[in-house]
Amino acid sequence: MSDEGRELRDAFRRSVLAQQILQEARRPCGAQLPLPHAYALLELLQHGTPMSVGALAKKLSIDRTNVSRLCLRMEAAGELQRSDDPHDGRGRLLRLTAHGTKLARHVDESSSAHFGRIARRLGGESRAIAQAFLSFQAAVLDQRDEDLCGEERSATDLCGEARRDEGRRDDNHNDGNPQ
Repeated sequence: MSDEGRELRDAFRRSVLAQQILQEARRPCGAQLPLPHAYALLELLQHGTPMSVGALAKKLSIDRTNVSRLCLRMEAAGELQRSDDPHDGRGRLLRLTAHGTKLARHVDESSSAHFGRIARRLGGESRAIAQAFLSFQAAVLDQRDEDLCGEERSATDLCGEARRDEGRRDDNHNDGNPQ
């Protein structure tokens, strides 16, 4: 591994450890849930309508098999209801139950409060820089799919796209729906 790779990995590791993501009782989702479980709840809550296993897997960047297993556990816990997809005979649609919606809202509120505390510590300009960096990082990591197709884009293009995406998320957030 290159020195640049080690430095980036170590900075990322410090960020994960500082956020206490590895401590189940102190996770930023505010619930003692594995992160994939918490993020599945948030994605289903945010989506608002039934979602396929494949769509959830794509949103979470987790393979369908693991998402299917997660959904079985969530269904057994009474958080999720699975039904046949009328448009795909083999597909299943996922919908939060009342219990799942309540848990998802708790995760959303706790997570928002956690990141609100961080945002206040950062202050306006630093928060904007942190958000821009995180959006940029997501755009770079999302580029993996484009790389496989041979499309090359500069980091400057990706940063601009990340800022536009962040602006769209802010616009969508202003309609009263949690992000």
